Order: sequence, then structure tokens, then C-alpha cells
Amino acid sequence: MSVGSSYNQSVSILVKGIVQGVGFRPFVYREAKRHGIIGYVINTPDGVLIEAQGVQCKAFMDALQKNLPEHARIDSFVILECEPIDYSDFEIRESIEGEGNIAIPLDTALCLACQEEMDDPQNRRYRYPFINCTDCGPRYTILQIPPYDRVRTSMKHFTMCSECETEYTDPSSRRYHAEPISCPQCGPQLKFLDNSGHAIKGDPIELAVSMLKAGKIIALKGLGGFHLMCNATDDLAVSELRRRKHRKAKPLAVMFATLEQLETYTDITDDERSLITAAVKPIVIVKAKVGTNLSPQVAALIDRLGVFLPYTPLHRLLFETIDFPLIATSANVSDEPILIRTDEIINRLGNVVDGILSHDRTIVNALDDSVVQIVQGKMVMLRMGRGFAPHTIALADSLSRSILAVGAHQKSAVALGVKQNMILSGHIGDLGSVEADNYFERSIQTFKRFYDIKPSLYISDLHPTYSSTRYALAQKKRHDTLQHHYAHILACMAEYSLNEKVLGFAFDGTGYGDDGNLWGGEVMIADTHGYERIGFLKPFALLGGDKAIKEPRRIALSLLFESYCLDEILDLKSPTTEAFLPHEIRMLHHMWVKKLNSPMSSSMGRLFDAVASLGGFIQSLDFEGQGGMIMESFVDDSITQPFGFTVLNGVIDLSIMVKQIIGLVTKRDSKRIIASRFIVTVEAIIQFFATMYPELPIVIGGGVFQNRALMNRLYYRFGEGRFYAQQQTPINDGSIALGQLYYAIHNTKEDDGS
Repeated sequence: MSVGSSYNQSVSILVKGIVQGVGFRPFVYREAKRHGIIGYVINTPDGVLIEAQGVQCKAFMDALQKNLPEHARIDSFVILECEPIDYSDFEIRESIEGEGNIAIPLDTALCLACQEEMDDPQNRRYRYPFINCTDCGPRYTILQIPPYDRVRTSMKHFTMCSECETEYTDPSSRRYHAEPISCPQCGPQLKFLDNSGHAIKGDPIELAVSMLKAGKIIALKGLGGFHLMCNATDDLAVSELRRRKHRKAKPLAVMFATLEQLETYTDITDDERSLITAAVKPIVIVKAKVGTNLSPQVAALIDRLGVFLPYTPLHRLLFETIDFPLIATSANVSDEPILIRTDEIINRLGNVVDGILSHDRTIVNALDDSVVQIVQGKMVMLRMGRGFAPHTIALADSLSRSILAVGAHQKSAVALGVKQNMILSGHIGDLGSVEADNYFERSIQTFKRFYDIKPSLYISDLHPTYSSTRYALAQKKRHDTLQHHYAHILACMAEYSLNEKVLGFAFDGTGYGDDGNLWGGEVMIADTHGYERIGFLKPFALLGGDKAIKEPRRIALSLLFESYCLDEILDLKSPTTEAFLPHEIRMLHHMWVKKLNSPMSSSMGRLFDAVASLGGFIQSLDFEGQGGMIMESFVDDSITQPFGFTVLNGVIDLSIMVKQIIGLVTKRDSKRIIASRFIVTVEAIIQFFATMYPELPIVIGGGVFQNRALMNRLYYRFGEGRFYAQQQTPINDGSIALGQLYYAIHNTKEDDGS
């Protein structure tokens, strides 16, 4: 609609997006005062509603869309003319509670204004561990039900003192309706406990610092859960953390006191620096410097580090008297969800930690730290959590029914389709344990509670034994399934709102195929209604089934069996064959010939593992993707020659590559050459199909594309316009639910009244 500015107007404006918990109403109030507007602004379940009257309505509405608060996001801005009412002023009204249809406010790191206040000895919040304002602090992690008001958060248990209440009710204050507002007189309190849960007398911060300096391990309660922390420069402390947590080699995140300290340990780009210091402060994967005093146990055999800066006032207080970086890894068991309660730390990790720095502000919704990396100036989301989740994507049309997509089994996340939104949850963890499955179900209940809905359609992965699939089946509602790798492609399409046919590459570790086999190196022509599988890696045997996933030497051996006879393999000089005794090779050959416990797989992720074995990088894995990460550190971008491969009727045969690698392993600098040429080979496979279908957009998805060296080549080759890779949502299984949901939205039309 066109609205002039030469007469007194009366309009009603409904704003949807991230417009609650980000200082949006005070912003509207200030703009209204500046433009002489009368009326009101109010939080509603559908978004922020504004009634505005005045001769400067057009300028007022323009200002609302151009001068947004830093953390706000407008998805829709609907203007309707309305009958004028005799308002005397502009006011902020109390929120309306009801069925939700808005993006959830996201947690943000400590802002500079609050940081300056907590550093000021004259300020009443000097060194206060819970300082916040409308620009920073907890949001989703303390929210019980929308709309975002204090009475619906875990801060409702803390009664504001008179000074805090004055700030809270003053529209000109930076803390106007900052729902977690508090101070030392009226807010949460710190406590320090031993690993049995007994309180230790003394200043909690000083006690925690003392333990860290003594090489001990502590648990610290952050925004979305606990961190396990220790001195990152102390080999004994880091090794002990690994031993106690049973985390043999998977890299550990490191928190640095300042950007200056971080830069003494890493080589970061300008794009990485911007992300590290921005409002969210996620964990960013960056290049590690050689020769620092950081413990080699932090990320063994890998040249990259996951780094971040203190994002809560409590983290900052730790670094006041500590001059070394800290390990800050999620407090959990194995790949289970992050722990959020002190009693959980005591009961489940009491044997891991020496002390617990906790407080009495309840974490309502668990949320891990987000993990991202930058490739060619683009963000690649590896784990979506704090500051990014839940992620809301606005739809052009309203849905006629509510849909719940329950995702995959590893890196679990769920997605909800309701009204005009797709909402993807944060990282849950790998399913299969009682704790993870329970958290998965709690996450679903949170979504149902937030949006007051009962899904009438559930959509899950094809795999019949996944915990998520079993959950969907148990709901006794309509249930559809979707092929895993097709969901990867759809997830990327959903992020970019693509509806046309695309050329999709879904490369990951595993997934249940339509034919009952294990897929993972798939090339598809796909749209929102279906797909055609036009290419795939020639299937190879996983000798020993799941055991082969932990021992890539078994996968590599099956590739050798495809190319050489048994006697040749026994005489072969190869890192793979040298990892076995002769009788073991004969036994596995018998298994391969007879197809005993040797499921066939077309997985690109498993091929990465096999090449890691053939090239002598690693023979047994301590965590998924370890082989690819080690190889990545050897990649030389100046090497551009691929290995040989053939494609016949869509089957990608890499037998030539296997023999070429065998011929290289005894050469000088073989690891650099093998790693580099393999990455170029994967790129060449994609280019082969891209050339066959030049008219189609290229869409990628799957955990293999977490490989920075591969993504660097793909962005360099395809550039902008035709090439689509996820940035705001995880490129791995963390987005399977989004792809499932996108399919359901485009293939279910009937209205069930939910």
C-alpha cells in the first residue's frame, strides 16, 4: 500500500521476525516520539503490533525498517489503514499471551556498554556476573513460553529491587523491559561446590581461579549449559580431562581472554576476526600457529583450533587474574546433550570435575555453543546453537496444518512448520542413549509449548531403527518418511527458498537408501517433489559392518580387494596392509568374498576414511571425520591434478585412484600429494556432473562439505550465482529435519484444523 505523508494518518502495523527480547518496543517508542506519532506498541503472539497516528507516519515506518536494533530481524511488515482513535500520547502496552507465531529471541554475548559498566568500580553492577541489557544476555535459554516477558522466564523467581525496576520501566533506559535485568542486590547468586555438591566457603570466582591455576578441572554454568574448563597450556590438565571424559582425540574448544591473546596463538583472517568479535561470539575454527605453548593434546594431528572469546560476564571474571587460555568444552557424556543442572554435573560428571562454579538462575532450554568456520568469506555452520538457534525461516504462505520433522540420528535436531514459519532447533546430540532420547523428546515438547500446537503430520528418516523414526511412529498420527540424502539437498534449498530443479550433491558418512543399502556419495536431480539419483560412488564393502567405521583400514582393504588379488595384496607395501597381520588379511578377504557382515556402501565420507588409511594418515579413528580432518591439514592448494576416475551409467569408479595412491605412498612428501589430489578429485567429480547439466543450480549438503579445503575449491570454482551451500543452518545432519520439513510443506496441502 502507498501511504502519503502530507496528512494525519492512522495505520496498524504488524511486524514479524525477531522483534521480541531485542529492544524493539523501546526502539519503536523512541522513533514514535521523534516523529510526533501517537498510539501504542505491544507484543502479541503473532508479532509486534503498532497503532500509529500522525502526519509523519511514512517517515516513522521508514525509520522502523531502516534503523533496526542490532539483534532484530524483520520477516514481514504489514501495514493496514485503520480508523483514528483519540490517543493522547504513544505508549508501550503490556504483552498479550496466546498461541505463538513469532521468531524466538536469541541469546547474545555481553555487549560493550555492559562490559564498561562491569569494569567501572563506581557502577553498582561492578564485577556483576549477570549484568545484561536489551542488547545482550540470555533469551531463549531462560524462556518458558512466548511472548518474551519476565513472568515467562526463569527470572520470574527474582524480584527486582527499586533501582532495577526504575530502569525496567523507563522507556529511555537501555534496560527498558530487559527481562533478565538484575543487580547484586536482587539477582542470581554464585556458589562454588566440590564435586560431591558441598559448598566451599570463599569467593566463588577466586576459588574457581585457584583451581584452574592448580591444574584442576572445573564445571562452569554458562548460558545454555555447563562448560568443562581447564588450563589449555597444561599438558597434564588437558590429558586428565581427556582421560576422565573418555574423549581420546576429538578437538577441544579454547576460550581466550582477549582478541590480542587469541591472535598470539592463531592466524586469523579479517572475516574470522569479525565473527569472533561479533555479538554472538561462536566457536570459530581457525588456523593454529606452530610453536605456541598450547598443549598439543588440544587438537592432536590437526592444524586448526576451535576458538572463542568470553561471551558472558562470568567468563570475563575468570580471566581477570588468569593469563592463560582455557579449555571450554561442553559438559556432557560422549556425544550426549549438554548438561544444564548442577545435580546432573554432580551425578554424571562428578568423577570428571574437581569443582563446580554454579548459580541459581535456571537454564530452561539447553543450548550448546555454535561452531562455525569461514571459507572464501562465507560462513559454514557446523553446529547450530547459542546465538543462532532456534532458526526461523519465514514462509510466503501460511501452512494449513502443523508439521513436525524429527531429523536424523546423529547431530540430531528437529524442525517445526507452523503458520508462516519453519523453525529449526539447535543441536541436540547423537541419539541412541536414554539421556539423548529424553532430551530429544523434551526439545519437541518445548516447540509444542512455545507454539501451542499438536502436530498432525510427522516426517522422519527412512531408517526404521532410528530413535527419531520410532518416536514419530509412536505418535499415532500421519507419518511420512524421506530419504536421508534427498533431505540434505532440500535443507539447502529451504535456506535459499529454492523451488526449481537443482543438481544436488549429498556427500556424507552414511544414510539409508531407497534400495536398503548404505548411501552417502549421491548425485541427484531434485526439486521439492522428488528426485532422480543420477550418480553415486561405486559401492564398496564395510568389512565388519560398524567396526569398519571405526577402522578405516578395513574399508581401504576392501578397495584393495577390488583391484588386486589376495597374493598381490599380501606382497603389497602399503600403510593399509601393514596395519594387519597376514592371517587377518586372509580372514577379511574370505569375509569379502563370501559377503559376510560386509554391507555395501556408496559413502563419500567412508571413502575419505579409506584414503586416510591408504595414504598412511590414520588406521583407526577416535571420532567421526578424524581422517578427513587430518588429511585437510596436509592439503596444498597449488596442487591441482586429480586422481583418475571413470563414470559409467552414473557409477563413479575410483579404482584408478586406489592404484595411483599405492604408487605414491613410498614417494617423498606423499601425504601432501595424496591429500591434495584427493580433494581435487572430489571437486572434479562434482565438476563432471555440473558440466553435464549446465542449466541447473548446484546444491550441496552433507558432513563431507565440512571439509574446509574442499569447500575452498568449490567456492573458487563455481563462485556466485549457480552454487548454493548452507550458511545459516548446519551443512551436516543438523539440517536433515529442515529438509524433511521443506518436503512436507510442498507435498501436503489438506487442512486438518490444527
